[in-house]
Amino acid sequence: MELQNAIESRRSTREFTERKLTKAEINEILRAGILAPSACNMQSWYFYILADEAEREKLKEVCADWISAAPVVFIVCTDDNGIVSRFGERGRKFPMQDTSLAMENMLLKATDMGLGGCIIGAYKQDRLNELFNIPNEHTAVSLLPIGEPKEKIPPRDRKPLGDVSSYIGEEPEEGEIKPKQFELKHAYLPNAEFSDIGLPNALFDDVNLSEAKFNNVDLSKAEYGDINLSGAKYSAANMTGAEFKCVELNGAKFGCCEICESEGKYCVEMKEALFDSVDMNAAKLNHCRLESSVLTDVKMAGAKLYDIDLDESDLSGVNMVGSRVQCSNLYGASFKNCCFANASLESCDIEGMTVDGVNVAEAIEAFKAKK
Repeated sequence: MELQNAIESRRSTREFTERKLTKAEINEILRAGILAPSACNMQSWYFYILADEAEREKLKEVCADWISAAPVVFIVCTDDNGIVSRFGERGRKFPMQDTSLAMENMLLKATDMGLGGCIIGAYKQDRLNELFNIPNEHTAVSLLPIGEPKEKIPPRDRKPLGDVSSYIGEEPEEGEIKPKQFELKHAYLPNAEFSDIGLPNALFDDVNLSEAKFNNVDLSKAEYGDINLSGAKYSAANMTGAEFKCVELNGAKFGCCEICESEGKYCVEMKEALFDSVDMNAAKLNHCRLESSVLTDVKMAGAKLYDIDLDESDLSGVNMVGSRVQCSNLYGASFKNCCFANASLESCDIEGMTVDGVNVAEAIEAFKAKK
Protein backbone atom coordinates (compact mmCIF):
# COMPACT_ATOMS: atom_id res chain seq x y z
CA MET A 1 0.00 0.00 0.00
CA GLU A 2 1.23 3.49 -0.82
CA LEU A 3 1.98 5.70 2.19
CA GLN A 4 -0.73 8.20 1.23
CA ASN A 5 -3.29 5.39 1.03
CA ALA A 6 -2.23 4.08 4.45
CA ILE A 7 -2.54 7.56 5.96
CA GLU A 8 -5.99 8.08 4.48
CA SER A 9 -7.19 4.53 5.26
CA ARG A 10 -6.09 4.38 8.90
CA ARG A 11 -9.00 4.23 11.34
CA SER A 12 -9.24 3.92 15.12
CA THR A 13 -10.39 0.30 15.39
CA ARG A 14 -12.21 -1.00 18.47
CA GLU A 15 -13.83 -4.19 17.17
CA PHE A 16 -11.77 -7.10 15.88
CA THR A 17 -12.30 -10.47 14.24
CA GLU A 18 -11.01 -13.63 15.92
CA ARG A 19 -8.03 -13.89 13.58
CA LYS A 20 -4.80 -14.29 15.52
CA LEU A 21 -1.62 -12.54 14.53
CA THR A 22 1.56 -14.51 13.93
CA LYS A 23 4.83 -13.63 15.60
CA ALA A 24 6.14 -12.54 12.20
CA GLU A 25 3.26 -10.06 11.82
CA ILE A 26 3.78 -8.73 15.35
CA ASN A 27 7.49 -8.27 14.67
CA GLU A 28 6.72 -6.35 11.47
CA ILE A 29 4.57 -3.92 13.44
CA LEU A 30 7.23 -3.58 16.15
CA ARG A 31 9.94 -3.00 13.57
CA ALA A 32 7.90 -0.15 12.08
CA GLY A 33 7.67 1.34 15.57
CA ILE A 34 11.38 1.29 16.33
CA LEU A 35 12.15 2.87 12.94
CA ALA A 36 10.46 6.07 14.17
CA PRO A 37 12.69 9.07 14.96
CA SER A 38 13.69 9.60 18.60
CA ALA A 39 15.49 12.32 20.51
CA CYS A 40 19.25 11.92 20.02
CA ASN A 41 18.44 8.44 18.68
CA MET A 42 18.28 7.22 22.29
CA GLN A 43 15.13 5.22 21.44
CA SER A 44 13.63 5.79 24.86
CA TRP A 45 10.82 3.28 24.43
CA TYR A 46 9.99 -0.25 25.51
CA PHE A 47 7.14 -2.53 24.42
CA TYR A 48 5.42 -5.31 26.34
CA ILE A 49 3.39 -7.62 24.11
CA LEU A 50 0.19 -9.31 25.24
CA ALA A 51 -0.58 -12.00 22.65
CA ASP A 52 -1.52 -14.66 25.20
CA GLU A 53 -5.29 -14.71 25.70
CA ALA A 54 -5.05 -15.41 29.44
CA GLU A 55 -2.75 -12.43 29.92
CA ARG A 56 -5.00 -10.17 27.85
CA GLU A 57 -7.96 -11.12 30.04
CA LYS A 58 -6.21 -9.42 32.95
CA LEU A 59 -6.64 -6.10 31.12
CA LYS A 60 -10.32 -6.10 32.07
CA GLU A 61 -9.20 -5.04 35.56
CA VAL A 62 -7.54 -1.88 34.27
CA CYS A 63 -9.37 -0.72 31.11
CA ALA A 64 -12.43 -1.21 28.88
CA ASP A 65 -13.35 -4.84 28.21
CA TRP A 66 -13.18 -4.57 24.41
CA ILE A 67 -9.41 -3.98 24.50
CA SER A 68 -8.68 -7.53 25.66
CA ALA A 69 -10.56 -8.87 22.60
CA ALA A 70 -7.79 -7.68 20.28
CA PRO A 71 -5.44 -10.51 19.24
CA VAL A 72 -2.45 -8.50 20.44
CA VAL A 73 -2.12 -5.54 22.80
CA PHE A 74 1.11 -3.59 23.13
CA ILE A 75 1.90 -1.87 26.43
CA VAL A 76 3.94 1.07 25.19
CA CYS A 77 6.37 2.42 27.77
CA THR A 78 9.01 5.12 28.04
CA ASP A 79 12.43 4.72 29.57
CA ASP A 80 13.51 8.30 30.26
CA ASN A 81 16.55 7.77 32.51
CA GLY A 82 19.10 8.25 29.76
CA ILE A 83 17.46 11.29 28.17
CA VAL A 84 16.80 13.01 31.53
CA SER A 85 20.39 12.53 32.63
CA ARG A 86 21.43 14.35 29.46
CA PHE A 87 18.86 17.15 29.28
CA GLY A 88 17.50 17.40 32.81
CA GLU A 89 13.80 17.79 33.56
CA ARG A 90 13.05 19.35 30.18
CA GLY A 91 14.04 16.02 28.65
CA ARG A 92 11.09 14.17 30.23
CA LYS A 93 8.80 15.18 27.38
CA PHE A 94 11.11 13.76 24.72
CA PRO A 95 10.33 10.05 25.37
CA MET A 96 6.61 10.87 25.19
CA GLN A 97 7.17 12.37 21.78
CA ASP A 98 9.28 9.37 20.75
CA THR A 99 6.63 6.80 21.70
CA SER A 100 3.92 8.84 19.95
CA LEU A 101 5.91 8.73 16.74
CA ALA A 102 6.52 5.00 17.19
CA MET A 103 2.82 4.27 17.70
CA GLU A 104 1.85 6.19 14.58
CA ASN A 105 4.36 4.12 12.61
CA MET A 106 2.88 0.96 14.10
CA LEU A 107 -0.66 1.99 13.20
CA LEU A 108 0.31 2.84 9.62
CA LYS A 109 2.11 -0.49 9.26
CA ALA A 110 -0.93 -2.27 10.67
CA THR A 111 -3.11 -0.48 8.11
CA ASP A 112 -0.74 -1.57 5.36
CA MET A 113 -1.19 -5.16 6.56
CA GLY A 114 -5.00 -4.95 6.53
CA LEU A 115 -5.17 -4.49 10.30
CA GLY A 116 -6.32 -1.72 12.60
CA GLY A 117 -5.69 -0.42 16.09
CA CYS A 118 -6.36 2.33 18.58
CA ILE A 119 -4.19 4.29 21.02
CA ILE A 120 -5.63 3.97 24.53
CA GLY A 121 -4.74 6.36 27.33
CA ALA A 122 -7.55 5.53 29.79
CA TYR A 123 -6.43 2.77 32.17
CA LYS A 124 -5.41 2.25 35.81
CA GLN A 125 -1.67 2.85 35.80
CA ASP A 126 -0.73 1.33 39.16
CA ARG A 127 -2.81 -1.80 38.68
CA LEU A 128 -1.36 -2.27 35.18
CA ASN A 129 2.16 -2.20 36.66
CA GLU A 130 1.19 -4.75 39.32
CA LEU A 131 -0.54 -7.18 36.96
CA PHE A 132 2.28 -7.31 34.42
CA ASN A 133 5.28 -6.68 36.70
CA ILE A 134 6.36 -3.56 34.84
CA PRO A 135 9.56 -2.24 36.47
CA ASN A 136 9.82 1.32 37.81
CA GLU A 137 12.18 2.46 35.05
CA HIS A 138 9.45 1.76 32.48
CA THR A 139 6.50 4.15 32.46
CA ALA A 140 3.45 2.96 30.54
CA VAL A 141 2.10 5.78 28.38
CA SER A 142 -0.43 3.90 26.26
CA LEU A 143 -2.08 0.62 25.37
CA LEU A 144 -2.15 -0.23 21.68
CA PRO A 145 -4.57 -3.03 20.71
CA ILE A 146 -4.16 -4.21 17.10
CA GLY A 147 -6.04 -6.78 15.03
CA GLU A 148 -8.16 -7.36 11.97
CA PRO A 149 -11.11 -4.92 11.91
CA LYS A 150 -14.50 -6.57 12.25
CA GLU A 151 -15.98 -4.19 9.69
CA LYS A 152 -14.93 -1.32 7.47
CA ILE A 153 -14.92 1.95 9.36
CA PRO A 154 -16.03 5.08 7.46
CA PRO A 155 -13.84 8.20 7.60
CA ARG A 156 -14.62 10.99 10.02
CA ASP A 157 -14.64 14.65 9.10
CA ARG A 158 -11.49 16.68 9.65
CA LYS A 159 -11.32 20.39 10.31
CA PRO A 160 -10.21 22.50 7.33
CA LEU A 161 -6.51 23.37 7.25
CA GLY A 162 -7.39 27.04 7.67
CA ASP A 163 -9.05 26.29 11.03
CA VAL A 164 -6.03 24.52 12.50
CA SER A 165 -3.05 26.28 10.92
CA SER A 166 -1.76 29.73 9.96
CA TYR A 167 1.42 31.08 8.44
CA ILE A 168 3.61 33.45 10.40
CA GLY A 169 4.99 36.00 7.97
CA GLU A 170 4.79 35.75 4.18
CA GLU A 171 3.08 32.72 2.63
CA PRO A 172 4.92 30.72 -0.09
CA GLU A 173 3.59 30.45 -3.64
CA GLU A 174 0.87 27.88 -4.30
CA GLY A 175 2.92 25.71 -6.71
CA GLU A 176 2.32 22.05 -7.46
CA ILE A 177 3.38 18.74 -5.92
CA LYS A 178 5.68 16.78 -8.21
CA PRO A 179 4.50 13.16 -8.39
CA LYS A 180 6.93 10.67 -6.86
CA GLN A 181 8.20 7.98 -9.18
CA PHE A 182 6.73 4.59 -8.39
CA GLU A 183 9.37 1.85 -8.42
CA LEU A 184 8.85 -1.90 -8.37
CA LYS A 185 12.05 -3.95 -8.46
CA HIS A 186 12.93 -7.63 -8.11
CA ALA A 187 9.32 -8.67 -7.54
CA TYR A 188 7.44 -11.88 -8.30
CA LEU A 189 3.77 -11.06 -8.87
CA PRO A 190 2.12 -13.81 -10.96
CA ASN A 191 -1.64 -13.43 -11.53
CA ALA A 192 -1.53 -9.84 -10.28
CA GLU A 193 -4.42 -7.52 -11.19
CA PHE A 194 -4.03 -3.79 -11.90
CA SER A 195 -7.22 -1.79 -12.36
CA ASP A 196 -7.90 1.98 -12.56
CA ILE A 197 -4.28 2.76 -11.67
CA GLY A 198 -2.29 5.93 -12.26
CA LEU A 199 1.46 5.34 -12.02
CA PRO A 200 3.11 8.23 -13.89
CA ASN A 201 6.88 7.84 -14.34
CA ALA A 202 6.71 4.33 -12.83
CA LEU A 203 9.72 2.01 -13.03
CA PHE A 204 9.40 -1.79 -13.20
CA ASP A 205 12.77 -3.59 -13.01
CA ASP A 206 13.31 -7.37 -12.78
CA VAL A 207 9.61 -8.04 -12.20
CA ASN A 208 7.65 -11.21 -12.98
CA LEU A 209 4.07 -10.31 -13.91
CA SER A 210 3.13 -13.53 -15.66
CA GLU A 211 -0.62 -13.81 -16.26
CA ALA A 212 -1.15 -10.35 -14.75
CA LYS A 213 -4.28 -8.38 -15.64
CA PHE A 214 -4.25 -4.66 -16.46
CA ASN A 215 -7.67 -3.00 -16.72
CA ASN A 216 -8.43 0.61 -17.61
CA VAL A 217 -4.75 1.52 -17.31
CA ASP A 218 -3.08 4.62 -18.77
CA LEU A 219 0.28 3.59 -20.28
CA SER A 220 0.79 6.65 -22.47
CA LYS A 221 4.46 7.24 -23.35
CA ALA A 222 5.46 4.10 -21.45
CA GLU A 223 8.69 2.33 -22.41
CA TYR A 224 9.00 -1.46 -22.62
CA GLY A 225 12.52 -2.89 -22.92
CA ASP A 226 13.69 -6.52 -22.79
CA ILE A 227 10.27 -7.67 -21.57
CA ASN A 228 8.34 -10.88 -22.15
CA LEU A 229 4.66 -10.06 -22.70
CA SER A 230 3.78 -13.29 -24.49
CA GLY A 231 0.06 -13.97 -24.36
CA ALA A 232 -0.67 -10.56 -22.83
CA LYS A 233 -4.09 -8.97 -23.39
CA TYR A 234 -4.67 -5.23 -23.67
CA SER A 235 -8.19 -3.85 -23.76
CA ALA A 236 -9.39 -0.27 -23.22
CA ALA A 237 -5.81 0.90 -22.71
CA ASN A 238 -4.20 4.24 -23.51
CA MET A 239 -0.69 3.54 -24.83
CA THR A 240 -0.19 6.73 -26.84
CA GLY A 241 3.50 7.32 -27.47
CA ALA A 242 4.54 4.02 -25.86
CA GLU A 243 7.87 2.45 -26.83
CA PHE A 244 8.38 -1.31 -27.22
CA LYS A 245 12.05 -2.34 -27.60
CA CYS A 246 13.27 -5.95 -27.63
CA VAL A 247 9.89 -7.12 -26.35
CA GLU A 248 8.22 -10.51 -26.80
CA LEU A 249 4.51 -10.21 -27.59
CA ASN A 250 3.90 -13.69 -29.02
CA GLY A 251 0.19 -14.38 -28.98
CA ALA A 252 -0.56 -11.02 -27.36
CA LYS A 253 -4.04 -9.56 -27.84
CA PHE A 254 -4.68 -5.85 -28.20
CA GLY A 255 -8.28 -4.69 -28.02
CA CYS A 256 -11.13 -7.19 -28.27
CA CYS A 257 -10.04 -10.79 -27.85
CA GLU A 258 -11.62 -12.05 -31.07
CA ILE A 259 -12.26 -10.60 -34.51
CA CYS A 260 -15.61 -8.81 -34.39
CA GLU A 261 -17.51 -6.00 -36.03
CA SER A 262 -16.13 -2.54 -35.45
CA GLU A 263 -18.01 -0.45 -32.93
CA GLY A 264 -16.69 2.78 -34.37
CA LYS A 265 -14.17 3.35 -31.57
CA TYR A 266 -10.74 2.16 -30.62
CA CYS A 267 -10.22 -0.15 -27.67
CA VAL A 268 -6.50 0.61 -27.50
CA GLU A 269 -4.92 4.02 -28.14
CA MET A 270 -1.34 3.55 -29.41
CA LYS A 271 -0.90 6.70 -31.48
CA GLU A 272 2.76 7.52 -32.21
CA ALA A 273 3.90 4.28 -30.57
CA LEU A 274 7.35 2.85 -31.29
CA PHE A 275 7.90 -0.89 -31.82
CA ASP A 276 11.58 -1.78 -32.21
CA SER A 277 12.84 -5.39 -32.45
CA VAL A 278 9.56 -6.72 -31.09
CA ASP A 279 8.36 -10.31 -31.45
CA MET A 280 4.56 -10.37 -31.77
CA ASN A 281 4.00 -13.48 -33.88
CA ALA A 282 0.38 -14.66 -33.83
CA ALA A 283 -0.64 -11.47 -32.00
CA LYS A 284 -4.18 -10.16 -32.39
CA LEU A 285 -4.80 -6.43 -32.76
CA ASN A 286 -8.41 -5.32 -32.89
CA HIS A 287 -9.78 -1.77 -32.86
CA CYS A 288 -6.34 -0.29 -32.18
CA ARG A 289 -5.14 3.17 -33.10
CA LEU A 290 -1.51 3.14 -34.29
CA GLU A 291 -1.62 6.38 -36.25
CA SER A 292 1.86 7.82 -37.01
CA SER A 293 3.55 4.89 -35.25
CA VAL A 294 6.96 3.43 -36.12
CA LEU A 295 7.49 -0.34 -36.38
CA THR A 296 11.07 -1.50 -36.99
CA ASP A 297 12.28 -5.11 -37.21
CA VAL A 298 8.99 -6.42 -35.85
CA LYS A 299 7.91 -10.06 -36.18
CA MET A 300 4.19 -10.32 -36.93
CA ALA A 301 4.01 -13.70 -38.66
CA GLY A 302 0.49 -15.09 -38.43
CA ALA A 303 -0.78 -11.93 -36.74
CA LYS A 304 -4.40 -10.89 -37.16
CA LEU A 305 -5.22 -7.19 -37.46
CA TYR A 306 -8.79 -5.93 -37.55
CA ASP A 307 -9.91 -2.29 -37.67
CA ILE A 308 -6.37 -0.99 -37.15
CA ASP A 309 -5.44 2.62 -37.83
CA LEU A 310 -1.92 2.72 -39.31
CA ASP A 311 -2.47 6.11 -40.92
CA GLU A 312 0.91 7.67 -41.84
CA SER A 313 2.77 4.95 -39.94
CA ASP A 314 6.27 3.78 -40.83
CA LEU A 315 6.96 0.02 -41.02
CA SER A 316 10.49 -1.16 -41.78
CA GLY A 317 11.82 -4.74 -41.77
CA VAL A 318 8.47 -6.08 -40.56
CA ASN A 319 7.76 -9.79 -41.05
CA MET A 320 4.06 -10.21 -41.83
CA VAL A 321 4.22 -13.72 -43.30
CA GLY A 322 0.77 -15.26 -43.20
CA SER A 323 -0.71 -12.24 -41.44
CA ARG A 324 -4.28 -11.15 -42.06
CA VAL A 325 -5.28 -7.48 -42.14
CA GLN A 326 -8.99 -6.61 -42.32
CA CYS A 327 -11.03 -3.40 -42.35
CA SER A 328 -7.97 -1.35 -41.46
CA ASN A 329 -6.75 2.13 -42.33
CA LEU A 330 -3.37 1.98 -44.08
CA TYR A 331 -3.73 5.44 -45.61
CA GLY A 332 -0.30 6.94 -46.25
CA ALA A 333 1.48 4.09 -44.45
CA SER A 334 5.00 3.27 -45.61
CA PHE A 335 6.34 -0.31 -45.78
CA LYS A 336 10.06 -0.85 -46.42
CA ASN A 337 11.87 -4.19 -46.63
CA CYS A 338 8.81 -5.97 -45.27
CA CYS A 339 7.83 -9.58 -45.95
CA PHE A 340 4.20 -10.16 -47.00
CA ALA A 341 4.42 -13.82 -48.11
CA ASN A 342 0.95 -15.40 -47.87
CA ALA A 343 -0.33 -12.26 -46.16
CA SER A 344 -3.79 -10.92 -47.00
CA LEU A 345 -5.34 -7.42 -46.95
CA GLU A 346 -9.13 -7.31 -47.04
CA SER A 347 -11.42 -4.26 -47.15
CA CYS A 348 -8.57 -1.90 -46.19
CA ASP A 349 -8.01 1.76 -47.05
CA ILE A 350 -4.64 1.74 -48.86
CA GLU A 351 -4.83 5.21 -50.43
CA GLY A 352 -1.32 6.69 -50.44
CA MET A 353 0.18 3.51 -48.97
CA THR A 354 3.64 2.63 -50.30
CA VAL A 355 5.66 -0.59 -50.29
CA ASP A 356 9.37 -0.07 -50.91
CA GLY A 357 8.53 3.29 -52.42
CA VAL A 358 5.80 2.00 -54.73
CA ASN A 359 2.31 3.45 -54.39
CA VAL A 360 0.20 0.31 -53.90
CA ALA A 361 -3.13 1.77 -55.04
CA GLU A 362 -1.56 3.04 -58.25
CA ALA A 363 0.25 -0.29 -58.79
CA ILE A 364 -3.02 -2.18 -58.41
CA GLU A 365 -4.78 0.10 -60.92
CA ALA A 366 -1.88 -0.31 -63.34
CA PHE A 367 -2.04 -4.10 -62.94
CA LYS A 368 -5.79 -4.14 -63.59
CA ALA A 369 -5.38 -1.95 -66.65
CA LYS A 370 -2.65 -4.22 -68.01
CA LYS A 371 -4.89 -7.28 -67.61
